[in-house]
Amino acid sequence: MNEANPRPTILDVLKRHGFSILLGVSVLVLIIAIVFIATPTLGQPWARAAVPTLGVRPTRTATPTATPLPPTPTPIPPTATATPVPPTATPIPPTPTPLPPTETPLPPTATPAPPTPTRVPPTPTRRPPTATPVPVTILFQVPIDNGEWGKEFIYVKNEEPIYVVGSDGHRYRAELGFLSSPSALQKTQEFWSYARLGGANWKMILETRASVQWVSCTDKMNVCSEAAWSNPQASVTIKVYLKPHVWQALLNDYLAGGWQATTRNAYYGEVQNAIFYPLVKAAPDAPCVGFQFTRVD
Repeated sequence: MNEANPRPTILDVLKRHGFSILLGVSVLVLIIAIVFIATPTLGQPWARAAVPTLGVRPTRTATPTATPLPPTPTPIPPTATATPVPPTATPIPPTPTPLPPTETPLPPTATPAPPTPTRVPPTPTRRPPTATPVPVTILFQVPIDNGEWGKEFIYVKNEEPIYVVGSDGHRYRAELGFLSSPSALQKTQEFWSYARLGGANWKMILETRASVQWVSCTDKMNVCSEAAWSNPQASVTIKVYLKPHVWQALLNDYLAGGWQATTRNAYYGEVQNAIFYPLVKAAPDAPCVGFQFTRVD
């Protein structure tokens, strides 16, 4: 089969298509020439790229177009004035340097105030120490003043023992006397002076009784008393009897609040009245009489 149709050779092809090939080669050469003319450095790697000239564009023809030069500006003829004078600038006034605001001067003080001295704390006035209050006790001998006749005492005698059982269940011996406070002593002297005994240096004896059989001491009375005067001896003797319930009430108040509580007892006024009334027909409005209770069990 290959022998009947042998493969054509290059020469056979050239013979058959020579003109067509020749024409194609010519066209190809023309195209390559145009490309090389348009781009001279194409295919020359060692050549430096030319700086393109502004305004030059390659044309499709084989002949290169000359690079046009930039248009030369038409010179403007000078004005009538040979030397142009720059316009005169409007002068700007110089900006003044701002000065610091001036403080409004204060009017001078008429009289300059002297500097304030450092305050020194005043030295405290030394005061004598407050005297410690002396505790109030029961006195069985009270001084009295008889003026020009001299001075004597009120003597209290608790010779008959009186015993009372308190609310605490203990047994106490009860005694009557006078308060030692200055106010009580002053009030006692005041009422003694009201008696105006005179003529001698009088004294007073106050006796407490455990029991009495006086007709004047009725069942309705809580406290009873009798007085006896002795002009030769210049003495007055007052005997006082407090019924058991009075002593009981005074002891319970004493146990609850001391001597102050006894002066608020319901029977306290009757006791003072029994002592002072025989002298001046009156009794002090302040406490003068006091009570002492001594536990004996």
